[in-house]
Amino acid sequence: MLSRLLPLLACAASAFAAIEVVKLPGAEDLHEPFSIAFDAKGDAYGVEFQPANRVFKLHGGKIEYVSGVKWNSMGKAPNLPAPAKRLDLAPAVYDGMHDIAIAPDGAIYLADSFQHRIVRLDPKTHVATLFAGTGKAGFAGDGGPAELAQFNITMCGTLSPDGAFMTIADIGNHRVRRIDLKTRIVTTLAGNGKRGLPKDGTPALEAPMGDVRATCVAQDGTVYALLRGGNALTAIKDGKVTVVVNKAGKAGPATDGSAADATMRGPKYVTTDAKGNVLILDTENHCLRLYDPVKQTIRTIIGNGKKGPAVGADWAGTQLNRPHGARIGPDGRLYVTDTENNRILIGPAP
Repeated sequence: MLSRLLPLLACAASAFAAIEVVKLPGAEDLHEPFSIAFDAKGDAYGVEFQPANRVFKLHGGKIEYVSGVKWNSMGKAPNLPAPAKRLDLAPAVYDGMHDIAIAPDGAIYLADSFQHRIVRLDPKTHVATLFAGTGKAGFAGDGGPAELAQFNITMCGTLSPDGAFMTIADIGNHRVRRIDLKTRIVTTLAGNGKRGLPKDGTPALEAPMGDVRATCVAQDGTVYALLRGGNALTAIKDGKVTVVVNKAGKAGPATDGSAADATMRGPKYVTTDAKGNVLILDTENHCLRLYDPVKQTIRTIIGNGKKGPAVGADWAGTQLNRPHGARIGPDGRLYVTDTENNRILIGPAP
């Protein structure tokens, strides 16, 4: 009798566990999800990295692929051949997407990173059109239309809380760029084009923003920019830059306490929660951390510093493997793209 009950108990425990796992079985496994965003209906959309290069929709626990062609440019297995026309949008061909954002009108924006552009998907038809970038690496176009501007690896494209502006982590140019979604005019928000860690109080356009990997915008208008190479989180406000996490810029383990004294190791993504905290994907430490801008402290929410597949009854007992994205969903829960575990984790917001 006990042997018959054990499978049922296991299923019940899985059904009521605080941490849910979204992962497809079989040949169409979710592969290296990098980022996730939500539309007004509560449906989630996400992007896969190499070699999948696809956009997926998550609805009712099921995944549907809505755009993209499977191939890769990095020699990662399986070594799929490149499409004949790399920059085609019918069908859409992406190369190493890193981020996704959804505007209040439902439009879906994709950071097509290795093709140096932002692509827009129609919310109903999922037809792709060019929104920003020429497809060629460079730095040009400030003050002009987004489709004529040049970027150098568009790593992240996130929207302001009101959906009026997009901020782009233009990592190869070491700059934070901004696009007005109404006028589609591009400007530079921060960065002088040089590598390095900015000094506190430096005017934003004079500050080095070395390897700026991700951005997000808080309700008060503060723009947070994450420096991958500098292992630091910066805050851009009133035209000046301040390092708020890891002022020394040194790589190191994830420890709790003073944010200014904390270290990180190759952080890759930032987002905010409803309380104004900043969630940081400290990727090479395999964890998600929370920065409290009021207390100026940092603490680890998920992960123990070692990559692994464990899923616990709560976040404290759960491991990550090079996570690249996170978002608070409209249901108030935390969604994490656990990239190299090829899964999405869902659990309570911190």
